[in-house]
Amino acid sequence: MHGLRLLRVLCVSGLLALAACGRDAPAEAESGTEQAGVPEDTTPPATENFERSWLGVLPCADCDGIQTRLVLLSENGARHYLLEETYLGAEGDNNFVQEGEWTEETTQLEGVDTPVYRLDPKGPSRWFWLQPDGGLEMLESEGRAALNGLDYRLQRL
Repeated sequence: MHGLRLLRVLCVSGLLALAACGRDAPAEAESGTEQAGVPEDTTPPATENFERSWLGVLPCADCDGIQTRLVLLSENGARHYLLEETYLGAEGDNNFVQEGEWTEETTQLEGVDTPVYRLDPKGPSRWFWLQPDGGLEMLESEGRAALNGLDYRLQRL
């Protein structure tokens, strides 16, 4: 059983490594329209149709980690998300899927106005901080940065 957990963690780690391969660091925009160091291609206009995906393994208090895939969709002005979470090494039903609406907001993080994505803005929200490389860092409640943000990071696919 322990070997199966290790195999799952290694597979997820391999997927993350492959997702990062071949990606160049984003070039700085010359137009001056960047917001807090975030490349233009990561924050599309509200009217643009798009689909963006992120993947990572987030910390878990009582399992080996939470494999997390977040997909943000924007179609004809409507914004929806799909969040898939798999609790690695957990007993029983360990796959969860959540869907809902999302918004892009600006908040103060580390003294800078920063774009964040907020899932379910009318309910118990989850917040994700858009990073300069296009990755997402999950924030604590009310959009506060986590103490060890690297542990809460999803890489853009």
